[in-house]
Amino acid sequence: MPTFLPSRRLGSPAQPAPLHSPIERNFPHLLVLGLGNPLMGDDGAGLLLLDHLRQSREWPEHIIFEDGGTLGMTLLPLIEDAAAVLLLDAVHTGAEPGTVVTRQDSQLPGFFNNILSPHQIGLSEILGAAQLCGTLPAHIALVGIEAETVAFTAAASSTVRNALPAAVRQAQATLHELLAAADIGKEPSHA
Repeated sequence: MPTFLPSRRLGSPAQPAPLHSPIERNFPHLLVLGLGNPLMGDDGAGLLLLDHLRQSREWPEHIIFEDGGTLGMTLLPLIEDAAAVLLLDAVHTGAEPGTVVTRQDSQLPGFFNNILSPHQIGLSEILGAAQLCGTLPAHIALVGIEAETVAFTAAASSTVRNALPAAVRQAQATLHELLAAADIGKEPSHA
């Protein structure tokens, strides 16, 4: 039985999409993928950021929001199908907790060597597999929040919650950079 991930596009009902094959979209799109486990305190920062970013304004249909949770390798088709990807996650870089961290393109495959959570092992493998297959989107970025506490707990720390407004602003800016770099959402010119 295939695993399903509900669609998170604004204005449309949740439509289950099988994760065992690429999602067929008839238009180039930017995938905004929130990652993490909300039961592990600050490890859920990527999902909090996904929700805050999604609600920050109305987004066009070529920007697809997905809650990737801790699904690991099953996310490969979603990433392969996108023209560009914005990853949202908790990170561990050694910076002060609550610091908003960004990484782009070639910095990403090796970035997840500092494992914060088991789902990041899967993310490293996903990016590596897509790179080996030649299906890694040319434009990919990460906006993360430096975690303070990753332990079985009910909520993210106040440090991470307080960093959300700055992280949303950074994610919006990065999203617009990715759209421009991947040439997504522009009206075709009529000569």
